[in-house]
Amino acid sequence: MRTYTQLKLLSETRKRKLGNNTYLVIREDGGLGVRLHNTEVVIHYPDRVVLDSGGWMTVTTKSRMNEYTNFHIKQKDYDWYVDNLPFQDGMTIRN
Repeated sequence: MRTYTQLKLLSETRKRKLGNNTYLVIREDGGLGVRLHNTEVVIHYPDRVVLDSGGWMTVTTKSRMNEYTNFHIKQKDYDWYVDNLPFQDGMTIRN
């Protein structure tokens, strides 16, 4: 489930469990959020994806971002990269 369309098919309810402490939520702005604990680490829109660690740059956060996007988030020397671009909270990637 890496695209807006794939997640949209799952969103029969307002909130759906995806994994341990991870839920799919329907946002009021029409986006589909992948919430880990209290942070929407991935937000899918039809034309873009927003990534946000909420300051929790953990192995689990990175794992959820990799699982629910078409991008590859990797770490090198404590810094994160999204397809070789430096990661920043709130970064938007166009589809």
